[in-house]
Amino acid sequence: MFALTLRNLFAKKGRVVSMSIAIVVAVAFLSGSLVLVDTIGASFDDLFETIGEDVDVVVRSSNVVETDFGDLRSSIDEALVEEVQALAEVESAGGDVGGYAQLVDKNGEAMGNPGNGPPTLGFGWSDVGNPMVLVAGSEPTGPNDVVIDKQSADTAGFEVGDPITVLLESGPGRFVVSGIARFGDADSAVGASLALFEFSTAQALIGEPGRVDTISVTAADGVGQDELRTRINSILPTDVEAITGSQATDEAKDDIATALGFFNTFMLIFAVIAVFVSSFIIYNTFSILVAQRTRELALLRALGARRRQIVGSVMLEALLIGLIASAVGLVGGLAVAEGLKRLLDAVGVSIPTGGVVFTVATVWTAFIVGIGVTVLAALIPSRRAAATAPLAAIREATASTLSTGRARIAFGLVVGALALPSLFAGLFADTGSRLELIGLGAAGVFISVAALSPILARPFARVVGRPIAAMRGVPGELAMENAIRNPKRTATTASALMIGVGLVGAIAIFASSAKASINDIIDRSLIGDFVVDSGTGGFGGLSPDLADRLNQLPEVEAASGVRFGFVEVDESTQSIYAIDTSTIESLVDVGVVEGRIDEMGPGDIGVFQDWADDRGLGVGSRLNVRFPESGSQLLTVSIIFTEDELTENFFISHEAYDANFRDSFDFQVYVRRADGADSVQTRAAIEAVASDYANAEVQNIEEYKDSIAAQIDQLLGLVYALLALAVLIALLGIANTLALSTLERTRELGLLRAVGMTRRQLRSAVRWESVLIALFGALLGAIVGVFFGWVIVKALEDEGFSAFEVPYVQFAVIGVLAVIAGVIASGRPAWRAAKLNILEAIAME
Repeated sequence: MFALTLRNLFAKKGRVVSMSIAIVVAVAFLSGSLVLVDTIGASFDDLFETIGEDVDVVVRSSNVVETDFGDLRSSIDEALVEEVQALAEVESAGGDVGGYAQLVDKNGEAMGNPGNGPPTLGFGWSDVGNPMVLVAGSEPTGPNDVVIDKQSADTAGFEVGDPITVLLESGPGRFVVSGIARFGDADSAVGASLALFEFSTAQALIGEPGRVDTISVTAADGVGQDELRTRINSILPTDVEAITGSQATDEAKDDIATALGFFNTFMLIFAVIAVFVSSFIIYNTFSILVAQRTRELALLRALGARRRQIVGSVMLEALLIGLIASAVGLVGGLAVAEGLKRLLDAVGVSIPTGGVVFTVATVWTAFIVGIGVTVLAALIPSRRAAATAPLAAIREATASTLSTGRARIAFGLVVGALALPSLFAGLFADTGSRLELIGLGAAGVFISVAALSPILARPFARVVGRPIAAMRGVPGELAMENAIRNPKRTATTASALMIGVGLVGAIAIFASSAKASINDIIDRSLIGDFVVDSGTGGFGGLSPDLADRLNQLPEVEAASGVRFGFVEVDESTQSIYAIDTSTIESLVDVGVVEGRIDEMGPGDIGVFQDWADDRGLGVGSRLNVRFPESGSQLLTVSIIFTEDELTENFFISHEAYDANFRDSFDFQVYVRRADGADSVQTRAAIEAVASDYANAEVQNIEEYKDSIAAQIDQLLGLVYALLALAVLIALLGIANTLALSTLERTRELGLLRAVGMTRRQLRSAVRWESVLIALFGALLGAIVGVFFGWVIVKALEDEGFSAFEVPYVQFAVIGVLAVIAGVIASGRPAWRAAKLNILEAIAME
């Protein structure tokens, strides 16, 4: 049986290729995703290794607020640098200062995209643990000097001696490029743009005079890191700690791994989808092939082959095909990784990468998944093959017309009954395994629909096929009959497309509902006329003096900058916003039910009503808030509000923010024009002031809505591009099924040609059968997509989703694209059917 299986496998190379395509594509995407994720992780690991290779101990504050973007710590007294330097165990010690600084190119455009891409950073030039290597010019020595990274210099065409503008908290600063430096051996720190100032200048511009973020220490000869850490800790204040350089590097790696966790999961979800869709194709392919080999398998049974041997033969074939396809897919993953990187760049999500990382874990994962899915998908067809009675050997060897089957219906109902609770639990319950429950529930729903879909396949083919038959005559009639003949095959082939369309539809509904909900929030809460946006997403932003200058314009009634930071409240990390209490009420309605915003002081805080009610808080209550810079502060609840869409659970005054945070950037400024002021003239006045800030974009309310919609569409474009792979695999499945179906019906097609059917008519019949399958898959996908979309929106009601909106135009476009895709998928099978030799086809048995 082993030798027979090998001979059959290598004798029918076309069949091997047809079965391998889906798993090759899926494994390529899976391995490509893993390669990209590993490469990004290794790039950051190398970055932190480079930063820490000359540092033995790091001295830092022990006051920390943990966030998903890394730990936030307060600064420490610069006087500690001299105290540490005075220790006999210390070779050298130097302070470190860093923060937001954004370069402006020669055309006046802000460089980089801190909101969606690598950060834009400023540092103080240090002689201790400095990974920067000058390649031109000299280090900064005066208040007007700046060293920039080589990548930024090359991109914008800056040379030593050129003037350059840098956006800072104090406003745009004008400097001279004193030097250009590389980050170790790289032109930049994994894509980040860097501005390095003379140290005291950096303290004044991006830090605080007399304070440093950390102290980097190198050990004297013969002193180990642990020994040095212990000695330094003995002289430090209680709120300051020393850790080894190795610990600091490991912590930085862990922080970036946490920050990249969502991206990694995001990419792997689509890889799992591709594999999931492929499993339908492989199952369908093996089912058809086993049905076509009825005579061959029955003859083997008649000659004495046992059922176990038949199962083993089919499973061996699946194992070998899975092995070959996985190997090809693994190699193709390298190209996919590069394609994914370019795709992310194209949609504005810049992910820095270094050299390609191809790990043993990726190889094992690719082979385990590829072989495993192929073997599992072949299991049921192989058992069906073993059940073939020897007497079938004397019958006509054609695939039977199969009924929908009670067992299949029961299976579909049971899976659906189990899947829905899992899906709802993941979406609505407060559990630590939400993503796993959602994935399991969604997969179960798809499997349930796929199992039950043969019930609908026949009536759908009849209803939709009738107009086609009336319009196209005999080819249309033949296409309809072929789709009806085997509802299981029709439904299973369509199910792969159903998954892709269902996910696309659900995402489209989510995006459309998100836009509608955001527009509703803006209309309800934002009562100003303009928004000046920094595009930084809260990582840096606009200098506070922009809002001050706008408030001085006669055309402006009020302008209020909004600031953002992280704090720890009730033992959890929370976002906190800061507002100008003297102007915000004429710009934003937060639904104040208790207290007066204009009376808030630096010791007050506003709390969202639901959050306050859950903890028994009211006006006058005291709330312990721990800030990354000032530590724990006892604030008084002076405001209770009901609209949290723009400020989330908490807000404080600018005075409170400045007292407890080191950096004070406005990530947005809301502006309201004065009564009687012309809108066009007001905008022109605002833009004239904002033109001094290269990262400031002035928008009216409608443009602001459009910009948010554009951000959603940008993410949507990425999701659609990734889901397109699943749709591509589904279309390959349709083409594969049609090709195998054509082989199955070779004699029938030959007879049709013999009685007068033209090649054109035969191609048309195959083409319209493909269209019917594609439309059926699109219809099932649309139904499932609407269901998933509705469930997702309902689950996000507490997050501000107030509207459920179905984008009917997009769904119509999906239907049209399904027809086009069906025509494309049928191309090769139709051509092969039309090229059949009539006499040879009739002679086949």
